[in-house]
Amino acid sequence: MKKSILSTLVRAVGLGMVSGMRSTMGPAFASQYANRYPSRQLKGSPLGFMQRENVMRGLQTMAAGEMVVDKVPGIKDRIIPGALAGRAAAGGLAGATLYQASGDKAWRGALVGAVAAVAASYAFFYLRKYAGKKYKVKDGFAGGMEDLLAVGIGAGSTSGK
Repeated sequence: MKKSILSTLVRAVGLGMVSGMRSTMGPAFASQYANRYPSRQLKGSPLGFMQRENVMRGLQTMAAGEMVVDKVPGIKDRIIPGALAGRAAAGGLAGATLYQASGDKAWRGALVGAVAAVAASYAFFYLRKYAGKKYKVKDGFAGGMEDLLAVGIGAGSTSGK
C-alpha cells in the first residue's frame, strides 16, 4: 500500500470517528482540509462543493451548534436508526472528500468513513453511559470531554498535507 493512501486511510478513519461523535464535525474538518489544500481531482468532481469557503463556514457553524445542542436534555440517542444513518452519511462524506482529493476513488473513502462513524457512534454512546454510571460523571461534562476529543481527532486527522 502506498504511503499516501495509508495516510488518507488514517485521515478518513479519524474523520469518520469524529462524525460518529458529532455528525457535522467530520464533514466540517474535511471541508476545511479541502479548502486548505485545494485539489484538482476534487474540484472537477461531484464533491467539489466541499472546497467552497461558504460550505466550510456553514459546516463549521453547524458543528458548533451541534456541540451545544448535544448537551440539551431529551435529545435522542445517536444510535437510533435515523441518527445512525445520518452519522454514517456524514462520515461517508468526509471520507469520500479526502479520498477524492487525494486522487483515489471516493467510494472507498465513503465506505471507510461510514464504517468508522457507525463504530464510533456505538463506542462513544456506551462509553458516555458507562462514565455516567460508574464514575457519576454528569452527561454534560462527559459531552464536553467528548467535544474536546472530537476536535482533537479532527485537527490531527487534517493536519499537514
